[in-house]
Amino acid sequence: MRFLTRLVLPCLLLGTLLAAQESALAPAVKNRVTDASFEVVVPRADPAKDPVSYEKDLPWDLVPFNLRNDPYVSIGTAFAISKTTLVTAHHVFQSLHASRGYQTCFIRDAKQNVWEVDQILALDEQRDVIEFSVKGRTFEQWLELRPGFKDNETVFTVGNAYGEGLVIRPGELIGTIPEPLRGAWNLLKSSAGVNPGNSGGPLVDPQGRVVGVVLGKKDNICYSLPTEELKAVKPDLARFFNKVTFSFSLFPEKSSALERAYDVPLPRAYAELRKEIAIKEKAFYFKSMDGLFTSLGQELFPSSEASEEAVADIPTSGNPEVIFRDNTTKKWSFSGLEYKSNDLPKNGRISYAQANGVYLFKIRRPDGLPLGDLLTKPKVSMDLLLKGASVSRTVGGQAIRVTSFGEPYQVQPHADRFGRLWQQAIWFTAYDDGVVLTYSTLVPSGVVMAVRFINSSSLMEWLYDLPKFLDYTYVPYAGRLKDWSEFLQHRERLPAALRGMTFDFQEGKHLRFQALWAKADLGPAQMELSAKAFLILNMGFSRKGPEVLWDLRRVNIAEDEEDNYFVLLRHIHPTPAMPESDQKRWKEIARQRHPYTRRTYEEEGASRIATVHPAFLKADTPADENTDLFTVYLARVGKVEDKEMQTRIQGLLQALTRSGASPSSQVVQVQPSTPAAATR
Repeated sequence: MRFLTRLVLPCLLLGTLLAAQESALAPAVKNRVTDASFEVVVPRADPAKDPVSYEKDLPWDLVPFNLRNDPYVSIGTAFAISKTTLVTAHHVFQSLHASRGYQTCFIRDAKQNVWEVDQILALDEQRDVIEFSVKGRTFEQWLELRPGFKDNETVFTVGNAYGEGLVIRPGELIGTIPEPLRGAWNLLKSSAGVNPGNSGGPLVDPQGRVVGVVLGKKDNICYSLPTEELKAVKPDLARFFNKVTFSFSLFPEKSSALERAYDVPLPRAYAELRKEIAIKEKAFYFKSMDGLFTSLGQELFPSSEASEEAVADIPTSGNPEVIFRDNTTKKWSFSGLEYKSNDLPKNGRISYAQANGVYLFKIRRPDGLPLGDLLTKPKVSMDLLLKGASVSRTVGGQAIRVTSFGEPYQVQPHADRFGRLWQQAIWFTAYDDGVVLTYSTLVPSGVVMAVRFINSSSLMEWLYDLPKFLDYTYVPYAGRLKDWSEFLQHRERLPAALRGMTFDFQEGKHLRFQALWAKADLGPAQMELSAKAFLILNMGFSRKGPEVLWDLRRVNIAEDEEDNYFVLLRHIHPTPAMPESDQKRWKEIARQRHPYTRRTYEEEGASRIATVHPAFLKADTPADENTDLFTVYLARVGKVEDKEMQTRIQGLLQALTRSGASPSSQVVQVQPSTPAAATR
């Protein structure tokens, strides 16, 4: 979600430190202005209550004394305009509306006294101002709102620059510029100095009268809302208006600029207003994102000609991938993400890659760790992730590695459009008002996780986007044969299409399984059946009339020590709209051209042989007119005599048959249901 006005006026929130400058206001005027101006602050997270663990003690002694001893964090400036009313920029509050860590804020005077925000009295999002009161405080000094302004007149910004307390800086009014959305009024431009933390402070004349409210800075120019527009804000009303565009990370299309407009009656307590804002923002976001997906109609995967190549493609990756739409060709394709891998204790391993801001992890569980613990104990899987991938917190200029986020504050189930079951878990990091949002699903070797590190105020949007992301995510089911035995004990966690899978393994004797259309009855004559032999089921897509099914496309079994393996592939008949190269490839397979000649050949230090599986062909139908072709490919390390290769592949053809069970493939919905939002 992108707010258009934010492209024009970057907010002046807090950054690093800067020394204060002297102002040229007369002492009496300066005292009056500073007495009526305040920092806007939020409580700093208490380090003693931090559930996060680190690889070493945090170096608080390297943090400046005033910061490490300040129980609050400065976020902006406010000033009094009457005995009970204060004004600041709305964007100072906006970051708090959906924050989990900062659910209220305070004003602080020069003596470090603080008062909590009480009632919100008026709010105008387009003008970027908010009026409010605080608990237990009225004001003896407040600032006069001066009507009008003159070009080149001297003005002063008053603000909490860089969190160093109130700073007053001189400048001149140098003109105006229309407000960015509709040009309904002009903003003031001045040369007075502003820095992060000045937002919401007054722009005053030499007499200390308010000429405008400081909103932002661009190219060293201060932009302020003139007092006439501050006076135009409707009392007893929170008015929200902006133009917003929407997009999704896996296709290039964006929505048009949509008007987001609603009103909330005031006055009301800030906590109540937050709840009302959350309801309305969620409704608008979900409706707008649903509209974006609906606008693509049949262009969404797996419909239309743009999806046909991806539907026909046979996924071979052993790692998670995504299905995305190319910006140039507008065709859907499987990604080829670049994964990094690190070892974990006790033969565990982690692999991870990033896909448009979402991290995809595959964790092979360490020896002795029960597979089910990776979901029933989400802290276990997250701690493994943090062992294999570096996540750090910067304190005193040092990046200190995080070793545990503790327990998640929320866990709940989720099912994607392929019938795969995921577990959502959410961790809160109070030190940066952050959230770690994860979705995890079991695989035979361990767990696959989709992870997003975000600000807590963005959680609502990602509770929509990340489940949608899973609807375009490929997950391979792979593991050692002994892993599969344990994996299938968790049938309540399995994808619907694999829940009926049968599996019977006796080390050194036999492997019998049935998964969707594939049935295998293997013995030592076909391959060495050790507990560490590796089985991978690659799920992709097939067609049944006009419907696209989430289906098994590839079965691969490899021996433990040697690179000896076989692959059973399901090829989908190309549609007429698919490229000529795919049509040609189909005919070559049907006519059993190389490598499907059932003749032994050598390549890259291995003997290889492949053929079309005759038992899968439809009777009395030419091979190239079948809707599917199934091939068997066998590889053995070194030079193996043709006679042995022929015997082995014949044994595989007999051991691999088509299941007679009714299919349980999942029909892929073009428009899956809207994700259910979680409790925040």
